[in-house]
Amino acid sequence: MEILRYASAEEFLAVTQTFRGSDSLRTGLITSIATSVAEGKRTYENYFWWAVIKDDGISGIAIRTVPFGYVFSHMDQESAHGLFSAISTEDPEAYEFAGPKSVIDYLEFISDREVSGSESELIYANHELKSAPQIGETRKANLDDFECVYSWMQEFMKETHLRSFNLESIVRSALSEGRYTLLVDNGIPVSLGGNSDIQHFDKSSIARVGPIYTPERYRKRGYASAITSAITAELIAQGATPTLYTQADNPTSNKIYQEIGYTLIDQNRKIIFAV
Repeated sequence: MEILRYASAEEFLAVTQTFRGSDSLRTGLITSIATSVAEGKRTYENYFWWAVIKDDGISGIAIRTVPFGYVFSHMDQESAHGLFSAISTEDPEAYEFAGPKSVIDYLEFISDREVSGSESELIYANHELKSAPQIGETRKANLDDFECVYSWMQEFMKETHLRSFNLESIVRSALSEGRYTLLVDNGIPVSLGGNSDIQHFDKSSIARVGPIYTPERYRKRGYASAITSAITAELIAQGATPTLYTQADNPTSNKIYQEIGYTLIDQNRKIIFAV
């Protein structure tokens, strides 16, 4: 078994193409992050691109874009143990790990470290859209909408307790690339939705829906369902399988997604080690 760290996102993507394509729905986040770095759309403080080579093939991958934590793919315990050991040596400052629940549970078991925080996340995919009732109209947000979108993204990050890094730059980039959608009702923007670029593999194409954010004053009117449904329909029309990630302890979001045809693919877990 070999544990290899790659020098660039481009090299990592090339080497892991087949592995990621064989499980594209569950490795979509890794693909999306690495692709955005390779294409120069996002920059971070430092990068770690890892793969485990076992039996002449890749058995697992993981990445970290500093200051954020690690994202792991599915892998067996031997691969997880070897990769975690290598990370502990080359990236000892890492304290946050996310990925499939079985993998992260095992990392906690072998780490001999105190866990100070933990949360669960669900991965959904939509293979048959059940369209939500249409409310208002959707349109692509543009740079003229920056102040609205940026303020809503700040609120979204605060409500979901997600860390932001270069948020202003990320919002401007996504706006210029047409990856934000606004739902407008009676001439007023009432809900925001986003999506990743479409990721193409030999046998499939996928794209991630999100974030989805409706300001509190506009909630409980069906706006989140309507905008998620609209973005999902657009991605399906482009030949992609839509996926999304949602916090496991948010019953409202989970209900909305299931009602429009999203089905559960897997459960992820994130742990934060005490430092």
